[in-house]
Amino acid sequence: MSDGRSAHWRALGELLRPHARRYALLGLVLALGAALPLAGPLLIRTIIDRATAGAELAGLVAPALAYLAVAVAAQLVAVAVAWVATTTAWRTTNELRLRLTGQVLGLDHEFHRSHTAGELIQRIDGDVTSVSDFLSRVVVKVGSAALLVVGMVLVLLVVDWRLGVGLAVYVVAAVAVVFAGRDRAVAEASEEMGALASLYGGIEERLTASEDLRANGAGAHALWRFVEESAAVLRTAVRRERAYLNVWRWINLAVVSGGVLALVVGAAMVGRGSLTVGTAFLLFQYTQLLRRPLEEVMDQLEVVQKANGGMVRVLQLLAERPTILDTGTTSPAPGPLDVELDGIGFHYGDGEPVLRDVSLRIAAGRSLGVVGRTGSGKTTISRLVLRLVEPTEGEVRLGGVAIADIPLSELRHRVALVPQEVQLFSGSVRDNVTLFDGTVPAAEVEAALGHVGLDHLVSAGIDRDLGPGGSGLSAGEAQLLALARVWLRRPDIVVLDEATARVDPATEERIEAAIADLLRDRTVIAIAHRLSTLAHVDEIAVVEGGRVVEHGDRAALTADDASRFAALLRLSDADLSSAVAEEVPT
Repeated sequence: MSDGRSAHWRALGELLRPHARRYALLGLVLALGAALPLAGPLLIRTIIDRATAGAELAGLVAPALAYLAVAVAAQLVAVAVAWVATTTAWRTTNELRLRLTGQVLGLDHEFHRSHTAGELIQRIDGDVTSVSDFLSRVVVKVGSAALLVVGMVLVLLVVDWRLGVGLAVYVVAAVAVVFAGRDRAVAEASEEMGALASLYGGIEERLTASEDLRANGAGAHALWRFVEESAAVLRTAVRRERAYLNVWRWINLAVVSGGVLALVVGAAMVGRGSLTVGTAFLLFQYTQLLRRPLEEVMDQLEVVQKANGGMVRVLQLLAERPTILDTGTTSPAPGPLDVELDGIGFHYGDGEPVLRDVSLRIAAGRSLGVVGRTGSGKTTISRLVLRLVEPTEGEVRLGGVAIADIPLSELRHRVALVPQEVQLFSGSVRDNVTLFDGTVPAAEVEAALGHVGLDHLVSAGIDRDLGPGGSGLSAGEAQLLALARVWLRRPDIVVLDEATARVDPATEERIEAAIADLLRDRTVIAIAHRLSTLAHVDEIAVVEGGRVVEHGDRAALTADDASRFAALLRLSDADLSSAVAEEVPT
């Protein structure tokens, strides 16, 4: 436990190191903020002792005015402390958010299969916000309290060493109580944040699928799941709060006991004449000053627990390592690339093979259509070519170079994907084509849109904003816009994953025309259920049960009645004829 705790606080130290100057400034402001409250009771002590000694009113005015000046200055410094602490904490934790976002984007397909978007949002934002609260609130409270306590002990040691030693002993005892209870609820806080992440992940999942849930009458199930996940959050919150309250009771007992002890000791010493009334009042005031920061630290203990749990989860996320490593240094020759899958085997970490001994070769500039039943492994082949996953057996080569030896930046430039579900973003048409690359000239964006038949978007202005999720475009226009992205990149290999599966026949013709133009001078892998979309490809590969059971020239396979592809064509034609017959009125 101690090793883990020290590890994540060391990590926090590494996070703060680039901002050392800002935290040094915060330390100076905190020191000033702690010194001013010490001066106030000293000035009151002076006033009381002078008054009891019979001093005239004129001798009391100066310390009284000084006391007022100190009170005003303390308020101004408190504002400065809050401003410096908040801005410094947010600058620091925003960098951590950026680092975590980059980490998540760099993790591979396997990680994202097991973590929902809502969960990752909670970890990147919610957990880091807990750390930010710690830096902006707890660090200030604890730092101020530490400086104030040290200052009070030093002042009392100068005034009367017995008071200074007594206060020091009390402080050590109170701090021991705080430190003894600081880790009581760390596990509970971490568990609560995990439950919140699951809750947000479930909300995100069900909001995304809201149409399907409503259409299929599954709304009650979705609500019940929300109730179950909310109940789990409540249970973890109660456990964390119970642990916090147990610690709070002990700390409060220590604070109250210290206050009572200070009053008793002060009264006894005044009664024996070993303390002046002013010094006794000074002790009382310092006791009150000590009580306030200890109570503030106690109140912030919950933030400490959440920050501790947040740092645990942040470090867990930072400790995730992608299986796709960017160590390549070899670039294939320019131009269209041949694609070779040599003895490929693959499973998604569960031991169940998705691909078995797959060997394929696509010559540079040729196009391959991949067909097969759902779950046969077609999409996995495309992920391997894009290097979104690594083969568990065998090797993928592009242009004769092992795909792992190609730098990822070059691979992403030279291999492009047109997915079945195109993701559009809030932003302009230009942003959605360039994916927010402001360096691409407008003329190139317009040319890419023109190539795929989206001239009307050019006429309307490429800087026209689209709504959330690209609202304002039809599904067919979204697919054509995805093709425009490919045109803009000018890749050497294009992977089409069911690019026309969700559009009507008229729009499908437009997309197929754009694809036919895109096929020229490129190596293309087209995955399709609709066999009509493969009319322009050169070769066909039939995948069954994770194996390539047939591969050959499309024309030859079509002409061979005994081929599997010809059988699939006949089945497809029969289904189409049946569908048309059902639509013809009798």
